[in-house]
Amino acid sequence: MKNLRPRSFLNLVTGGLIIVSLPLVVGLFTTRSHLDKLVSQSVSLVEHSVATTRDAQGVSEYIRDLERNVRLYDIVGETRYLKEASVWHDRICNLLLRLQELPVDQTIHDLLIQFQAREGVILTSLQLAHRGPEDQEKNIAEILTDFSNLDDRALAINSAINTFIDTELTRLKDAKGTAQKTLVWQTLSFIIATILMILFLAFIISQPINQINRGIDRLGKGDFSTPVFITGPKDLEALGKKLNWLRERLASLDREKTKFIAHISHDLKTPLASIMEGSSLLQEELVGPLNKQQLAVTRILIKNSFKLQELIEHIISFNMAKAGGTPKGQNSIPLKPLIEQVASEQTTKMLAKNIRLDLHLGEATIRGNKKQIATLFENLLSNAIKFSSSGGIVCCNLRQTSQNVKCLISNNGPVIPPEEQDKIFTPFYQVKNNEQHSHTQGSGLGLAIVKEYVLQNNGTISLHNHMSGAHFMVIFPAIPDIARKR
Repeated sequence: MKNLRPRSFLNLVTGGLIIVSLPLVVGLFTTRSHLDKLVSQSVSLVEHSVATTRDAQGVSEYIRDLERNVRLYDIVGETRYLKEASVWHDRICNLLLRLQELPVDQTIHDLLIQFQAREGVILTSLQLAHRGPEDQEKNIAEILTDFSNLDDRALAINSAINTFIDTELTRLKDAKGTAQKTLVWQTLSFIIATILMILFLAFIISQPINQINRGIDRLGKGDFSTPVFITGPKDLEALGKKLNWLRERLASLDREKTKFIAHISHDLKTPLASIMEGSSLLQEELVGPLNKQQLAVTRILIKNSFKLQELIEHIISFNMAKAGGTPKGQNSIPLKPLIEQVASEQTTKMLAKNIRLDLHLGEATIRGNKKQIATLFENLLSNAIKFSSSGGIVCCNLRQTSQNVKCLISNNGPVIPPEEQDKIFTPFYQVKNNEQHSHTQGSGLGLAIVKEYVLQNNGTISLHNHMSGAHFMVIFPAIPDIARKR
């Protein structure tokens, strides 16, 4: 089956167009065939109608000529009129033979035979009258009487021929109507077949393109673990292999970057500890008294040392989360007391900004690593407080269903711009266009760590669009036994 795939995308498109055009070509030839058949029937009918009408009129005219010669013979008595009558008889016979050869129905054919037989009897009677002068007057009178009957037969033939032509015209009209209906249905079927082929071709063409698009999207989002696999033309499959090679290369570089940052972060902790210890000694004036300006500088050193320490710890945590797979030590975790404990640790930050915490926590239990779960909720609540307006409210709603456990954490701070919503989980990324909280600084790793911990504990996290504030929904699968009890 693989060998039947086109060698290139161009071959696929060209072959598809040829296949799509086949119903149209078949429809064209079918239409032409029907039209040729109707035209042929029409021409044949016209030719036969003209021929039969002409010959039938000719028979009537020849009969009148024959009758005229017989009457002249009766009056004048010259034999040359008998000879001319024989000539008209031969012409009548030829016309009757030609009429019999035309495709007429059996009724007309029988009338022609009867007419020919009757006309032959008249000629025979005329010849007998010439041989016997004593009965000539009587025989001529009978012959002239037969001409009246012969005229009636000629009129009957003309009438039958006209009826035959009308019948053929009606049949031709019926055939035309049938052909029109057939062509309409065939055209509709060909159009439907063409549309189906176009849809099938579009699916075949779009499938590898969609696969490439999804692969590029995953690479753009930092997913280097899912292989890129393209099915389709060989040149697109080759492109898929190159994308997969790029994925492996990016994954390798990402691992090297993680190791490098981990080593750097670890190596920075030792000199930072010395700086913090030295700054503490200076602040406590254990090495000698300091003036006010020196003490202020010392406090700045200590404050920024703690910030640097926090940043290094975040980097180490993030790299550990990236390097690790499914965490060890997964247990059943009741979320309600865990979130309450994490929230109580944020009391100082909330009091500093006069923020009220609104908790609506139902009973919910998940399976996961307790330390990671606590860290991700701590980061989410800390972010919600940090970016909330002074005097605002931070809400946390927790509920469990038969399928999953959902936790929504929100604040009344600024809305994250739509163009940045896909980037907030990227390491070291900080939201721009945030004038209200432009003074708020952070490492840019909090949400990245949250996402890694959520994924490692089989959950999902998403940002919901609202008119105000940021609303993060965290979903974990429910423990089956507990879900059944509910």
